[in-house]
Amino acid sequence: MTTTPLRPDVAHRATLGRWLRVQQAAISAAWIASMQARRVYVEDQAAPAITTDAFEQLYLSLAGALETGRYAALDDSISSLTRLGHEQGYPLNDLLLILHALKNEIWQAVTAAFSADEALSYLRSIDALFQTAFTYQARVYTELAQRELSGELTRARQRLEHLDQTKSRFINIAAHELKTPLTLIQGYSDMLLRELGGSASDQVYQALQGLSAGARRLLNTVNDMIAVSLIDAQSLQLNYQLVSLPHIVQIVLNDLRANLDERVLYFKVKALPPDLRSFYADPQRLYQVLDYVISNAVKYTPDGGTITISLHLLDAPEDADRFVEIRVADTGIGIAAEDLPRIFEKFYSKTDIARHSSSRVKFKGGGSGLGLSVVKGIVEAHGGKIIIESPGHDEVKLPGTTVRIFLPVRYDLPRDDVVHRLGLASTSAELSPRQFGTT
Repeated sequence: MTTTPLRPDVAHRATLGRWLRVQQAAISAAWIASMQARRVYVEDQAAPAITTDAFEQLYLSLAGALETGRYAALDDSISSLTRLGHEQGYPLNDLLLILHALKNEIWQAVTAAFSADEALSYLRSIDALFQTAFTYQARVYTELAQRELSGELTRARQRLEHLDQTKSRFINIAAHELKTPLTLIQGYSDMLLRELGGSASDQVYQALQGLSAGARRLLNTVNDMIAVSLIDAQSLQLNYQLVSLPHIVQIVLNDLRANLDERVLYFKVKALPPDLRSFYADPQRLYQVLDYVISNAVKYTPDGGTITISLHLLDAPEDADRFVEIRVADTGIGIAAEDLPRIFEKFYSKTDIARHSSSRVKFKGGGSGLGLSVVKGIVEAHGGKIIIESPGHDEVKLPGTTVRIFLPVRYDLPRDDVVHRLGLASTSAELSPRQFGTT
């Protein structure tokens, strides 16, 4: 039994148990009175959780355990009292005090009623019983507390999941509602800029440029929101085509240089692997990935800094896809160690909110906080992996940041069973830190 202590003299225990049963009224009355005095048990409260009957039942089950040697009823009484006290909000110390007070009352009654030798013998049995009773009550209380905490954690997780789903649905609906009018605004503003730009005054030309740039930036944010919703719903689909990765890198750099008039930065593109041929991937999504990663390097590298882009074709076993590593290294302000684990979280950004109206290539300019989350989703949808490394954040020493993107090089069009909606099921076995040269 749970509370069964080791006691060899059964007849001796039985005598003590019968005596306690006879003395119930006197001992239990003094015990309950001591509880009232200690304010552990309040008789006149509206609906006491631990009633007089519960105390009496605990006393009788203890006497019965000594008398009969069967302890199941005592276990049940301790469990019931502990559960009632826990539900009422009693701390464990108060509940242990109930047993401790009963032990003291029994000790006093035994000491007064028996000779010194008899009392000492009985007190040993009582002490052994209560030691196991204390241990059992503490275990019951701990299990109840753990169960309650587990339930609270489960409910909190469910609430967070519901909030996240609600947020994702809102983002998805809002993004789709905004995309159509924004596309029209951008289209018409670009058309006006082309048609009227040459003959318009400087003021009108600047207004048209601002309208076109603002619409394009807002549309990019909406597209990021839609991409995040698709990634969360595991429904991002890739349009596989043969792509030339060096060509996409060059297009991204050309587009960025057109918007870098106010910045003084140096770009280095290292020699490309001669055996890297065109392979199957989604060109639009790869452009999106490289555009964001390189733009991020621009954003966090002060003027005079260097951004180095290199491609490395990695070796692989004959029965596995080869991977290409795209490495973007900057000489910027770096990323703090405490920020690296959260860098891919949606909406996570350390940028000053006051800078969110600035250009995306302005030093420490603002952003939506969605870019790296989208980049990670697209890379993983291809069956790849992205790693961001930085020694830390320092705006004086400029430790820099390195982004490493690993993509599978597939020279054959992936089959339908390989092109999973997120591209993960078929490629999880291919990804390993060893293959990427990391630990």
